[in-house]
Amino acid sequence: PIVQKISGDSLSINGRTFTFDSVADVEATQLDIFEHVGVPLVENCLAGFNSSVFAYGQTGSGKTYTMWGPANSLAEENVAKEQQGLTPRVFERLFARIKEEQTKHSDQQLNYQCNCSFLEVGCLSISF
Repeated sequence: PIVQKISGDSLSINGRTFTFDSVADVEATQLDIFEHVGVPLVENCLAGFNSSVFAYGQTGSGKTYTMWGPANSLAEENVAKEQQGLTPRVFERLFARIKEEQTKHSDQQLNYQCNCSFLEVGCLSISF
């Protein structure tokens, strides 16, 4: 089937149109995804909302790369910033924003509790 991006939130597959919150194409960079998904996610978390990211797709379609960056990127310290995936960028932004808020409201004692879970579902198994 031929998949064609027809707008910022729609795809066409074999003449049928599907609409999503947004659609990223092959030209989207890791930074583009972070700015579109990660920044609002962090701000929503700081506003007290639970947030989640759901990456779905065929094996080899780039879900892990989008979420984490290149293979072994968490174990290596010299991964180029532009290659970092959504997850490390979100954590970096979240803790920077917490520090900003604590500094901004230094007259108050602000406490934050962050909980995070990761699940990978594949071939009918769940990895934690």
